[in-house]
Amino acid sequence: MRLIIIVIIIVAIAGCASGVQKMRKIDPGMSYSDIDNIMGRRDSFRTVEKDGNTYTLYQYTNQFCNAHVTLHEKCDFFVIFKDGRVVETGVKDVRDKTPNMQYIHLFQY
Repeated sequence: MRLIIIVIIIVAIAGCASGVQKMRKIDPGMSYSDIDNIMGRRDSFRTVEKDGNTYTLYQYTNQFCNAHVTLHEKCDFFVIFKDGRVVETGVKDVRDKTPNMQYIHLFQY
């Protein structure tokens, strides 16, 4: 019985895709739905108009950075869209505790 529980735990941990692994699947030009399929539901988003373009920031807060290395490190992941298509991705704040919320300069109040 103990062996079965250990095997289930190992399979569950191995099956968890980390944020870094998911981010590697993102390419420029992908749509909102493409990103939702890869990253899952975002934690927050923000949209701004600048120079005739619409920029949208998707934020995934306090996600596993790299579950295959450690289950303690958490990161914030960002996906930036320009007119509905991915133009940039990023990772911020590798940490062991809850996030300190900050915004990219373009999205500050």
